[in-house]
Amino acid sequence: MRLLRGRSWLNGALALWSAAVFVFLFAPIVTVVVFSFNKGVLGKQTANFTGFTTSWYPEAWGNFALRHDVGVSFKAALGVAVIATVLGTLTGFTLVRGRPRALRLILEGLVYLLLIVPEIVLAVSLLLFYTKAGISLGLLPLVAGHTPFTIAVVAIIVRSRVVALDRAAEDAAADLGAGGWRTFWDVVFPQLRPAMFAGAILAFTFSFDDLVISLFLTTPTVTTLPVYLFGTVRLGARPDVDAIAAMMLAFTLTVLVVAGLAYRWQARRSGARLEFGEVLAPNAESSLVTGAP
Repeated sequence: MRLLRGRSWLNGALALWSAAVFVFLFAPIVTVVVFSFNKGVLGKQTANFTGFTTSWYPEAWGNFALRHDVGVSFKAALGVAVIATVLGTLTGFTLVRGRPRALRLILEGLVYLLLIVPEIVLAVSLLLFYTKAGISLGLLPLVAGHTPFTIAVVAIIVRSRVVALDRAAEDAAADLGAGGWRTFWDVVFPQLRPAMFAGAILAFTFSFDDLVISLFLTTPTVTTLPVYLFGTVRLGARPDVDAIAAMMLAFTLTVLVVAGLAYRWQARRSGARLEFGEVLAPNAESSLVTGAP
């Protein structure tokens, strides 16, 4: 009985601690969303909620500089998603089936190095490299700067899916006369497609939300939305900035929800049984997908 009471007390303490952590993490986000509807005083944000209004949203979207930076962020993120998905898929596949083994070890070390290197170090290194190489900053160098980390993210996701593939399906396709390319396209690719899609969405989101690398690689004419928000906040709190941040949050959440739904649809079509959040699990349940040669 005493043991049960002790466990009950411990569970209650853990639940209270978890609730406090979630409040600490999400309270600033909720505050930004709430104060995006604050009237403020003379176009300035106030510490107290002075009244409800939705006027800051159309005013923020009517800002030409904001729309331009949103367009730059979208184009950069789209380019990063395409490049990272292609190269990350090849890298993830090579991490599992590449030969010789030394190649896999070296490539795996490079992938994890990109994941653990501080973003500020990568940003400074890229800026110095572009300066020494005489490369002018712009959209393409910005896309190239966002790509290394996102390639590593996609590679880890695809690698976890490749590990779970059932090679019996590939052997069966080969026995039926399918060549290497036909086996990959009809058997392997359908099973990799959900992981590739999840990696592409994450690559897009990471690029769209990136601040540190973008802060070093943007120019007055090529500026991303996070850099615009950072520069605007430094000049003083304004309600329209909160509205921009709230719209950015809504866009990111919408992309993730759509990605989750699309992933489940793709997984059902390909026969995969992984959930959207399980693509990072190397021991996830594998599926058998066969195609006629």
